[in-house]
Amino acid sequence: MTDINRARELFRNAGLAFPALPDELAVKLKERDQWVFSTRPIRMSPYELDRYVRQSQRRQIRDYALLSHSGYGISSYAIQYYLVHGHLRMFLHLGWGGAYDDDKKEAAKIRTCFLKADQVVHAMVPGAAGFHTGEHLTVVGSDFYGSYWIPPGPGSQRKEIYSSTQVESPLGALTEALDWLASPNAESISPKNGRSKKREFSARVRDAI
Repeated sequence: MTDINRARELFRNAGLAFPALPDELAVKLKERDQWVFSTRPIRMSPYELDRYVRQSQRRQIRDYALLSHSGYGISSYAIQYYLVHGHLRMFLHLGWGGAYDDDKKEAAKIRTCFLKADQVVHAMVPGAAGFHTGEHLTVVGSDFYGSYWIPPGPGSQRKEIYSSTQVESPLGALTEALDWLASPNAESISPKNGRSKKREFSARVRDAI
């Protein structure tokens, strides 16, 4: 059995969804530890969400995918799905597996978030024609540390997600980012590509939704 098939089986047996990884990363996914699968060696705990986000913003890094379950204490456990691919920087840190968690309810939430994440990935692949070189769409969704997204472009500000319940904020960040991709604002991020490229990009986003 390949490592990615082991990962799929592990997630399936736990009642969790498995995200649709880009093909070129899916074939590179390796089992690095118990409940840790990644296309690159792990040098810091997957639980350290902020460190992974900062790393992606401060320097150029190779595309990678990471899927894991980690945590500490009684209830601070989460599923991590981090994806750096092309113009997309997506970091999901979704609570699951704590002593006081309702695993079925949390698994349903993860399935919903992964489905929306798949739509974002599909909209961005292959190659988001509307982005300049070096520009990225960043989406961060966490039940514990808050959720936000950052559109591409110089001086772009993070869009915080405020929700009546924390568990709704990761889905909110994914939804707002996907809505933005389908909007006229996303079509105009790279005028040099011309109207045909803009229509192609917008159509791909609508198909993903």
